[in-house]
Formats: sequence, structure tokens, C-alpha cells
Amino acid sequence: MANCIECGADMPAEAKFCSSCGAQAGMKKDVYQVSAEGLVGKVKEVINDARVKRIIIKDDKGKVLLSIPVTWGAAGTVAVLALAPWLAALGVIAGIVTKCTVEVEKTD
Repeated sequence: MANCIECGADMPAEAKFCSSCGAQAGMKKDVYQVSAEGLVGKVKEVINDARVKRIIIKDDKGKVLLSIPVTWGAAGTVAVLALAPWLAALGVIAGIVTKCTVEVEKTD
């Protein structure tokens, strides 16, 4: 038996998704506390890991400000043009918050 990373519910070892909340099994979550100045840099840093599937930006109260799905192409790289709008949005978020949380979901 394994536990869900989102809700903590017990899941059978062969399950692909949690039956309670629908979260994908086999994912790991890293959480980083960053200042507004370090937000874009941290996202650029974690996006280089091929195991990353989603980046979630939350404010200091835990409200989700931005959820970025990360899709890797056949060449093993993230399309930079596809990330440009997300990086622009991060710049706006950095201008209105002082601290935020970066949650990185990645495969084991």
C-alpha cells in the first residue's frame, strides 16, 4: 500500500490514480519557499529537470496563483516558446507578492 501525496489516502500499489482525490500515483512533490525576486529564477532552475510534470505557484496564504503544466518534447527539451507566456505571468506575480511557494510535481 502506498499513500497519496495530495490527500494521504491509502492506495493499492498498482493504482495509477488516487480513488479519493484523483492525484496521479508515483508522483513526488518538492516545495520551495521563495521571495518575489527569486521566483522566476527558481522556476527556470526546476524546469530543467526532465522528471518535472507540473509547477504550482501559491501565495503566502496558500492560494494557487498559477499552475504550469510542463510537457517535454521528443527531443527531450521543453519548448522555450511555449514557456514564454508562463514566464511573463511569473513576472507579474512577482510584482504583486512578497513571498510565494513553488510546488514542483515530478515522477519518481
